[in-house]
Amino acid sequence: MIVVFRKVSIICLALAIGSSIGLAATPEETQAQLLSVEQGLEASQSHIGQISVSLSESLKAQSDISDKLIALAKSMAEQEHAFSLGAEKLSAVEAEGVTLASDLAQRQDQLSELLAGLQRLQQNPPPALVVQPDHVLDAMRGAMLFGAVVPDVAAQATELKDKLDELQAIRDETKDLREKQQLALSTLEKSQADLKNLLQEKKAAATTAALNLETEKANAAALAAKAKSLQQLVVELQKAKLEAQLKQTAEAKSAAENAAKIEAQRQAALEKPSVPLSKSLGALAMPVDGDVLKHFGDDNGLGSHLDGLAIATHANVNVISPVAGKVEFAGAFRSYGQLLILNAGEGYLVLLAGMNKISADIGQSIKAGEPVGVMGNGPSTLAFLGEEKDRTGPVFYVEFRKDNAPIDSTPWWANGHKEAMK
Repeated sequence: MIVVFRKVSIICLALAIGSSIGLAATPEETQAQLLSVEQGLEASQSHIGQISVSLSESLKAQSDISDKLIALAKSMAEQEHAFSLGAEKLSAVEAEGVTLASDLAQRQDQLSELLAGLQRLQQNPPPALVVQPDHVLDAMRGAMLFGAVVPDVAAQATELKDKLDELQAIRDETKDLREKQQLALSTLEKSQADLKNLLQEKKAAATTAALNLETEKANAAALAAKAKSLQQLVVELQKAKLEAQLKQTAEAKSAAENAAKIEAQRQAALEKPSVPLSKSLGALAMPVDGDVLKHFGDDNGLGSHLDGLAIATHANVNVISPVAGKVEFAGAFRSYGQLLILNAGEGYLVLLAGMNKISADIGQSIKAGEPVGVMGNGPSTLAFLGEEKDRTGPVFYVEFRKDNAPIDSTPWWANGHKEAMK
C-alpha cells in the first residue's frame, strides 16, 4: 500500500511548482521545475501499479473472508440448533423430575399411614393364646394383620428407595445439562463476536483499497496538468524534452486505464455467481432454521395471495444468503422490516425480509451461504401475513422474482436438516 506521508509529499510538490511558475526568472529554473514534476509523475505511475497489485490482493482477501464467513455461519447454525435441542431436553428432564417428586410426596403420605398403624399394633398387640386362651379369635386376627401389613410395608419401602434413587439421578442429569447449556451459550457468543469482526474486516479491506487507488489517480492527474503548463513555458528551449514528457503523460494515462480495466474485470469476476440460479434447482439452503407458516400462493388473509415463503424462526439467529449476487437494496422498507434485495443475474431477484439488522451494503457482492443479517427477538412486522402477523416470535420472509414477477421458490430448495423444510 502507498504510505500516506509519500502521498502528501507529492501533492505538496505539485502545489509548490504551480505557485512558483510565475516567479521563474530563467528557462533553466523552469526546466529544473519540469524535471521535478516528471520525476514525481514517474513515481506516481509506479505507485498506481503498486496499488493495482494491492487491490488484487485486497479482492482476494475479501473472497477469503467471505469463505470464512460462510464457514462461521454454518458452524453457528449448528451451534444454535444444538442449543435449541439441549433446551428442549432440559425442559423434559425437569418436568419428569417434578412429576416424580410429586409422586414421592403422595407415596410418603401412604407410607406414613402404614407406619402409624404398625406403631398402634405394637402399643396394643393382640393377646397371647397361652395367657388368654379364650381370645383365640383376637389372636388370629392380629396375626393375619401382621402377616398382611409387614410385606406390604417392605415392598413400599423398597419402591420408595428406588424412586428416591431415580429422582437423584434426574437431578444429577439436570445439573449436567445446565452446565452443557452454559458452555454451548459461551461458545455461541464467541462465534457471534468473531462474525462481527470478520464483517468489519471485509468492509475495511474494500474501502481502503478503493480509496488508495482513487487518491493516487488524482495525484497523477494533478502532476500531469502541472507538467503540461511547464512544457508550454519552455517549448522553445526544450522541444525534445516536451515530446518525452507528452509520451510519459500518455503512458501514465494508459497505465491508469489499464488499472481501471483490471479492477473492473476483477470486480465483475467477484460478482458473477459460480453457478447460475437457473441451474441451481434443488440445491439452495434455507436462509434460516424454522417452520414454514405460509407457502407461495397461500391466502394471506388480506384478500390476496402470498408471493413467497413465511418462516417462523428463532430469536437473534443469523440469516444467510441462499444465492450469490449483488446487493441492490438494504434497509428498512414499510412493514417488511429490514429488507435485503439481491440481484442473482439472469433477471432473478431474491428478497429477504423481516430481519432486525442487515450486515450487507448496497453494491456489495455476496456469496451463497454468507451471513447477511440477524433476526430480532420480538413479534413480526410483516403486516401482509394476515392472521400470522400476531405471532409473538420473529417471522422471516423470502421471495423469488423473475423479470420483476413473483415466482414459486419451492423447486430451488434442497432437502436437509433445516426445520424450514418440514
